[in-house]
Amino acid sequence: MRRIIYLLVILITLKSYSQEININELNGDWVKFKIEMKDSSSLIDRFYKDSSYVNFLIKKNQLCTNNNPLFKKENSCINFSLNDNYIKTSEFAGYFIEKIKNDTLIITENIDNLEDDKIKRFYFIREQNKFEEFKNQQNGSTDQVAKPYYTPTLKSSLTLQLNNAFKEKHSNFKAKGTIIIDIKNKKIESSIYTSDTNDSTKIKRVISVLNESFSLWNLERFKDLETIKLPFVFRDEKTKTFRGITIVFFTNSYKKLDEIYGDDIYDIRDAKKFFNKGLKAYQKNDFEKAINFFTKSYNLDSVNIDALYNIAAIYYETGSLELACVNWKKLSELGQKRGISLLENHCLN
Repeated sequence: MRRIIYLLVILITLKSYSQEININELNGDWVKFKIEMKDSSSLIDRFYKDSSYVNFLIKKNQLCTNNNPLFKKENSCINFSLNDNYIKTSEFAGYFIEKIKNDTLIITENIDNLEDDKIKRFYFIREQNKFEEFKNQQNGSTDQVAKPYYTPTLKSSLTLQLNNAFKEKHSNFKAKGTIIIDIKNKKIESSIYTSDTNDSTKIKRVISVLNESFSLWNLERFKDLETIKLPFVFRDEKTKTFRGITIVFFTNSYKKLDEIYGDDIYDIRDAKKFFNKGLKAYQKNDFEKAINFFTKSYNLDSVNIDALYNIAAIYYETGSLELACVNWKKLSELGQKRGISLLENHCLN
């Protein structure tokens, strides 16, 4: 009986651990240093990247997650129960603890009915250890540059301050700049060195808000420094669906602004429509249409690698092994273990 790969339900046999984890071992502030898929495939995700900042704060039976290294008050917290090596966060989801030793924590997601190449494995280290690692790289300099794991934090949202300053007078422009926090003299000097607007009043408004933000910064861990510098990119946006300001620190690349939102929501929506049309065409044995729809889906949303698997499965099922191999090769080049296995088993012998 024909089966398209996307529709396969794989029963995952979970390894049982005899080790019982003590909650006190888990408690603390953890930051991610690596992410991969559970089957060790390369990470392909709409929002997470291997360079993404991920922070888990575990205290008693509460797990707080945060993806913003500057503003930790945005923590999202949930209660959990600990059963041996399993952190249960809901009836259908949680995390398996693969390792906790020497200030290292490795956990994998557990989500009902998801295959291993859809489930993430997180590698964490104690936050203080990561902070000290970056601190030691500074060689005792009193003038330093902040990084996501080595930065002052904000007591309240700087983005909110900027939006309040602009009120309803938003327009479309971008800028790159730097904040220098003068810790010794308790002041901030900010600058914008490039922008795509000629309206100097907008630039002055941004600089004014940034320069007046000294009291918002928690500088306790950096009190021995004279200055710490934070590069940033900035965008003011006014469209039919959005009006507001976005600022991203630790970078001078405008591309980082787009990563805040993930991919284009309209492309994602259309990609899902084409994907569903592909499934329906497949069920009707209209394989040419199915391949066309899956191709359009993947072209609009490259995160949806199920479309590639489906294209390859149809080609393989209909006897076009060479074309199936082309798509398995694409998947193997994306670091997908299942794609690598299919390529090796069917195309390289």
